[in-house]
Amino acid sequence: MIIDSHCHIDFEDFDNDREQVINRATAENINKIIVPGVTKNNWNKIKSCCEEYSGLYPCYGLHPYFINKHQKSDIDDLISWIEINKPVAIGECGLDFFLKNLDLQLQTYYFEKQLDIALDYNLPVVIHARKSTESVIKAIKQRPGLRGMIHSYSGSYEQALQLIKLGFYLSFGGPVTYEKSSRLRKLVQQLPLEAILVETDAPDQPVANAKERRNEPLFILEVIHNIAKLHNTSDEIISNITSKNSCELFNLPAV
Repeated sequence: MIIDSHCHIDFEDFDNDREQVINRATAENINKIIVPGVTKNNWNKIKSCCEEYSGLYPCYGLHPYFINKHQKSDIDDLISWIEINKPVAIGECGLDFFLKNLDLQLQTYYFEKQLDIALDYNLPVVIHARKSTESVIKAIKQRPGLRGMIHSYSGSYEQALQLIKLGFYLSFGGPVTYEKSSRLRKLVQQLPLEAILVETDAPDQPVANAKERRNEPLFILEVIHNIAKLHNTSDEIISNITSKNSCELFNLPAV
């Protein structure tokens, strides 16, 4: 079993061939996919996709990229939505300090509100942390008992150890397949496998040997292969450990 812990299979990029994409993944034992939300407007599509295709699991949240599309009432709507529709996590939420046009105060408002919801409902949280890892760690520390994953982790080794100690998993995707990503690859090599998840973030963040193509869950095999080489172990061991980690985090069936 292989689990893609972060894939936007609901995006319109897959509207013309979603079933074929899922079938290609399933044929290679990629049989569970976590689907994070980004705006209130896409929650219903995620719900529909997860109901239509077995092995898809929904998260609902408000992504910092789309800060100008969110309304503060979306927080109350998120609470109402998850009470009825029972996701496996809250997210994708977070902080993005890379894009300078995103209002920091608003980002922080939506991020911290979603962390509180995750804590209140005993759900893990899927966090986007771009150039913001220290602020994310601070917010997590203020909420003992919070658990979750940092998607497409890009912080330092020292920050990684803090997050692991706080009970968080670190997820890696396409960027780890690039030889030029030497800092990231060294980081992955140093981390304990018990703290690692694998993802595609499809349709974004393609792997090195398919960088001109739309990303899709099938390409997680290349992510796994690269992490296996970095840890001097087999693809099967990486698949098994990361799948076990995902099952534990998202409370998924282990078969």
